[in-house]
Amino acid sequence: MNPTPTRKSYELRDGRISAVHFGDTSKPPQLVMLNANGFNGYSYKTILEPLGAHAIALDLRGHGLSELSTDVATLRNWHIFRDDIVEFFSRYIEGPVVLAGHSYGAVTAVLAMPKIKDKVSGYVGFDPVLVPAPARAFNRLPWGRSSMKKRLPIARNAGRRRAKFDSFEAAFQRYQNRGAFRGFTDEALRDYLTGGLIADGEGVKLACDPLWEQAIFVAQGHNVFKAVPYLPRQNSHVTFAGKHGAVSFRAGRNAFAKIIGAENVIFDKNRAHMFPMHDPDYATARLRDALNP
Repeated sequence: MNPTPTRKSYELRDGRISAVHFGDTSKPPQLVMLNANGFNGYSYKTILEPLGAHAIALDLRGHGLSELSTDVATLRNWHIFRDDIVEFFSRYIEGPVVLAGHSYGAVTAVLAMPKIKDKVSGYVGFDPVLVPAPARAFNRLPWGRSSMKKRLPIARNAGRRRAKFDSFEAAFQRYQNRGAFRGFTDEALRDYLTGGLIADGEGVKLACDPLWEQAIFVAQGHNVFKAVPYLPRQNSHVTFAGKHGAVSFRAGRNAFAKIIGAENVIFDKNRAHMFPMHDPDYATARLRDALNP
């Protein structure tokens, strides 16, 4: 039987980052997982728990139960999330560990790699969001981000997301097999809600403010490709998804393949962006491979 997940908070420069620990916590951490935008560490329970390894799933800034400052108006890139990971590793991780992430969490992991590479033994990326240079430049314009909030469907929808519910069950019924949660098992959806809802008066609300989620989608001023060369070359694997449209582009995927080897980069047109929740066995297998190279 797997140990019950435990939660712990860690002091950072401007607050506390929350983490869920899975597996045998009497041993040093073996893996650190970074969540997708709008999600949280507990969302990955069905992926991490079967490993048996001591895995830490962080709630990135503005997500889950982390208590770190957020400023929608000034968020222009993902460097603040990178800096959080660098600080967390500097203060609390001795290493070596596998660093994994999903979507924007997968990118955040790469952005942090130049400063934490000596503590990282492997990298697993689940559909990192890759944005071409022209789009990144557009987002750096004074009006670029506000324009994208209106023009980019995923950002526009995030800004309109309902944030409050009468109860956990009401939220579950609202999300079940709808939108981004289509294809989730009931267990995976309940995990997301367990880590992503907080008490609010007589009901519950999303821990991740929809406007913060929206701001993250359009804050594309970073350049992940400068950090890709710092990935562990002997133990890295990335799966990109193409079903319903890709959040990556060919040249970007090739940049990963050049560093970690084409055999370690998969572009699967039959997988959707949320494939770790649709097929947790596949995600767990990729993490297990990295833990046992």
